[in-house]
Amino acid sequence: MSTGVNKVRMCMWQYDRLLRCYREACTPVDIQHYKLDPDMNTDRWNEHIVVMCNNQAFIMHIRLKGELLSQSEMAHQLSEIVRMSENRPGGTVIPIGAATCGNRDDAAAFWATMKEVPKNEESFSLVRSAAFAVCIDRINDSIRWREDNESSYATRGLHLLHGFGSKKMGVNRWYDITIQVIVANDGTSGLLIEHSVAEGIVIINMGEYALRLANQNSHSKNTDNVKRVMTPKALSWYIDSSAQKLLNKQIETFDALANDLELRVLEFKDFGKDFIKSCSFSPDGFVQLSMQLAYYRLHGRLVSTYESASLRRFVHGRVDNIRAATPETLLWVETMMNRRKSLALKRKLFEEAAKKQAVVTLENITGFGIDNHLCALNVLATEHVKLGKLPHLPEIFTDPIWTDTMRFPLSTSQVTTSWKHTYLCYGPVVKDGYGCSYNIQANSILYAPSAYRSCPTTNVDKFRGALVESLRDMKMLVS
Repeated sequence: MSTGVNKVRMCMWQYDRLLRCYREACTPVDIQHYKLDPDMNTDRWNEHIVVMCNNQAFIMHIRLKGELLSQSEMAHQLSEIVRMSENRPGGTVIPIGAATCGNRDDAAAFWATMKEVPKNEESFSLVRSAAFAVCIDRINDSIRWREDNESSYATRGLHLLHGFGSKKMGVNRWYDITIQVIVANDGTSGLLIEHSVAEGIVIINMGEYALRLANQNSHSKNTDNVKRVMTPKALSWYIDSSAQKLLNKQIETFDALANDLELRVLEFKDFGKDFIKSCSFSPDGFVQLSMQLAYYRLHGRLVSTYESASLRRFVHGRVDNIRAATPETLLWVETMMNRRKSLALKRKLFEEAAKKQAVVTLENITGFGIDNHLCALNVLATEHVKLGKLPHLPEIFTDPIWTDTMRFPLSTSQVTTSWKHTYLCYGPVVKDGYGCSYNIQANSILYAPSAYRSCPTTNVDKFRGALVESLRDMKMLVS
């Protein structure tokens, strides 16, 4: 069921796929493998997971003939994996996870070469059929956790996003697996997801369910002896010189991207959802408008903005796009930044912008959004041109405004969590843009803005500061 005031049944299709999909790099496009597809060996699925440790991939058994192994049996395997990873000869270790973190064409070429070797094909098949991955990280320079330290949040976010590059923990990953559970010796833990399978909130819901289940059973200590000695398997790979070059190229691409990303966290504690609702505004709409005002305050204009709108009330529904940069919003932010305009006018225009935001939101979640419809027409038209069924693309899709409309310098999403010290983060979708997830709590709002260092026109610290100013101005406006 949905979480809004008016409860609506939601499609569960995405949950069914969370532990049953794998994204494989291929040309001209990637392939998403699904457990129930006829070409898949379904006997293996959900019998094992991948464990990454010291940049090496291992297979760990979690079921035997459909029966879930005990905690002790799994703990035994994890201990064995750590031991094995530390004792393998250094010259035989290939940082194979790097083949999932670079350019997709390079990855496709790499795996096409690798799978020509039967040993590699067998290892890859085991990875592809794993339920999920666990990444065991060892941090030598961990930072001390402080409950209210926003930099600690950001550091841990970067740890989960890219592991600080290939020289640290960045290739102790398998990025094509849908869910990676990352745990480190300093207490950092979290999930890294491959987004093509499901929306963030679906995976968050699953993760929080698992946390609740573990919390409810924390009194139960599974101290049974290991009944079955299940031996984990170290995956072996043969890599020739051409494949090694492709692997090195992906590492270079990955390191450049990881080094370029800046992430900040703003835990705004002046007010949260309760105050916004007491003023008769939608918390999500209020936060969206705060980001529009912050962007305008910093850059003097508005840009195409992406906010995911769930379509799970429809069968197999994913998302459409709530566009916050409306004419009503533009008029409001222009007025807000004009000191000569009255507070009454600013309040009136804010109410109109918030009302329009609510209308656009409702249109999108009920299937009347414009983005999916227009993007589908664009794809169909492009295919028809290739097949000779159309002489050229319709004018709308060749107009520069179309390209600009489908480019999002501000990419946002609300993923509200129930557990302390948890939040969602990601990078911008364009080089001169910001990413900004947000987590609305009863008496606080947590933002996670990101940007690229190499861009001369964006500044994540200034954007964070502009958010604080905008929120305080808005509170004064509605109080």
